[in-house]
Amino acid sequence: MAYIVADHFVADAERFWNGAAAAVPHLPAGVTLHASYPQHDGARAICLWEADSVDAVRTIVEDSVDGAARNEFFEVDPHHAFALGLPAAAQAQT
Repeated sequence: MAYIVADHFVADAERFWNGAAAAVPHLPAGVTLHASYPQHDGARAICLWEADSVDAVRTIVEDSVDGAARNEFFEVDPHHAFALGLPAAAQAQT
């Protein structure tokens, strides 16, 4: 398993976010969406996935958002990655 980052440059926010919301409850076994960090206006987002490959995530995303965004993907280098999370104040706003 690998961590995969998806960087979304959204052209049609409504279609993108509706497609994503419909897909997430039906992810295949072995694929997990850990986090989504959208820009306030929905025009960009960074998502962290766990899957066997970049191609597995790419297929799910591209099929779900149906051309509503330009998407870039990469496998995270586990030797140089770290996570600090959002500050408690930011989490409380949700």
